[in-house]
Amino acid sequence: MFRSLLIITLFLSALLSSSCRAEMTEDECIVLDILQRSQQNNWTSAHRIDSLADYFLETPYVAATLESEDGEENLVINLRELDCMTFVENVLALHRMLQEKEAHHYTQARCLQRFPEILENIRYRDGKRGDYSSRLHYTSEWIRNNSSKAYVKEISSLYSDSIYRVHLDFMSTHPQLYKALTLHPDLVAKISAIETSMEGYQLSYIPKEELSRYEKDIPSGRIVAIVGSTPGLDFAHLGFTYRKDGCLHLLHASSSGKKVMLSSGSLSDYLSDIKRFKGIVLLEVL
Repeated sequence: MFRSLLIITLFLSALLSSSCRAEMTEDECIVLDILQRSQQNNWTSAHRIDSLADYFLETPYVAATLESEDGEENLVINLRELDCMTFVENVLALHRMLQEKEAHHYTQARCLQRFPEILENIRYRDGKRGDYSSRLHYTSEWIRNNSSKAYVKEISSLYSDSIYRVHLDFMSTHPQLYKALTLHPDLVAKISAIETSMEGYQLSYIPKEELSRYEKDIPSGRIVAIVGSTPGLDFAHLGFTYRKDGCLHLLHASSSGKKVMLSSGSLSDYLSDIKRFKGIVLLEVL
């Protein structure tokens, strides 16, 4: 009898330790669910980005979840509502968390601690959160900074020798569009200095007219940064390559679709249908 009770007690303890608990936030429960699924479904490193991105399919699209009412810069963790940038950042942070868990045999508690630390390191310049200007707002700087931190590597040059030259001034010339800059106008000068520091930065990219010829060779699970045409801005959208039934799609948080979804056609078709899109920069997740 005692042995049976002991077995039942141990089973219930194990069950409670591996499931969402009352004191956990919704986002911690999502991280825990991802940890469990990665083990149950054996998410290998080769397909982990696909699995993570696929996990968030149908998640509602919500813009500006990182912005605060007072313009102060807080580390926002929201896995329940995503835009194109937070979708990519969260998948990247979860990927690195799972990498570290595998390498260092982390407990679930340690994973829950590491996820926000990794996310903060990805989201902010050199991993240091300060005021609003410390966030990597421009995707080109996000790429440069996260390349230096060994989160991503640019691979567009494997397919095309076309060069995209960065010129940034949109935020400093349109501060009225950003609540934090309206509330804290002293930050505009900091943003302007960041824009100046990026002048002349170059990235290899694939013009959309060339993309169809390379699609068969581009792997699934790569970050896609879509070059836009708005003066003073660099990129217009982000997502992941996702191969389904032999076709390379874009898996992305769509403002028009109002959710995380797969493009109905190929990646090249998606770009062709939107005039303001000029091409893509491809990033491998490290």
